[in-house]
Amino acid sequence: MSLMVEKLAYLKKLRHLTSEDISRLSGVPLGTLNKILSGQTKNPAVGPMDRITRVLRVPIRYLLDDEVPPECCVTANSQDGVVLLSPEELRLLLELRRLEPRRRRTAGVMLTLMSAASVKSIGTVSVKRTFCYSVGTSSAPPLRAILIPEVDTAAQEADFAVLLNDSSMEPVYPSGAVLLCAQRPPTPQEYGVYILNQEVLLRRLCRRRGVTKLLAPSLAYPDLQVGEEDYLDCMGAITGQARGCRWEQTP
Repeated sequence: MSLMVEKLAYLKKLRHLTSEDISRLSGVPLGTLNKILSGQTKNPAVGPMDRITRVLRVPIRYLLDDEVPPECCVTANSQDGVVLLSPEELRLLLELRRLEPRRRRTAGVMLTLMSAASVKSIGTVSVKRTFCYSVGTSSAPPLRAILIPEVDTAAQEADFAVLLNDSSMEPVYPSGAVLLCAQRPPTPQEYGVYILNQEVLLRRLCRRRGVTKLLAPSLAYPDLQVGEEDYLDCMGAITGQARGCRWEQTP
């Protein structure tokens, strides 16, 4: 199967269209269309291909360029022309558009940080530049650039960090600790970074007998029961505490 045929099959499924639908909407005869869809026509004419791509809502380049993977089928316009977006890139773009202006600026800072040239080492120790989110009541900026020495596996695999500004994680982690986080679901034994409605919490998720709760290691913080109407999302798993880290000015 050629890559063009694979892409056509992918788009048919993605758009929930039958061959008959595409033929009717494009005006390409069904017999001609079926030969293109099956790969029997090796070099289809530009006219029918243009009408087919209009129905499938992709640029003709998407079908003809073998360097463009099937999942990159969504387009956007820029100063450089048409940009192909994968479903993951489209999801991120839509999430960005839903943010209020202040949070959108914060996301822009994160992107600037992640695209900046990374610091490779401090002395003989490899260093990772990432971002650190401030959790709990604090006068510190909500998002800061941080340099983390990769002295252990947790530091090497960390995707981001959080600055703990309360005692909710005691005695596991003290207030003021910079915690390393991996962008994956926590195991049942791990603590994670959760968003409950609009609040960021460091807790362990517990589901038992149909009841979902967020548990803190500190007994001073009560268990939080999550209802069906609550919004709950997980940003990642807490994997350890950063050692020897330092703040960096965001470019």
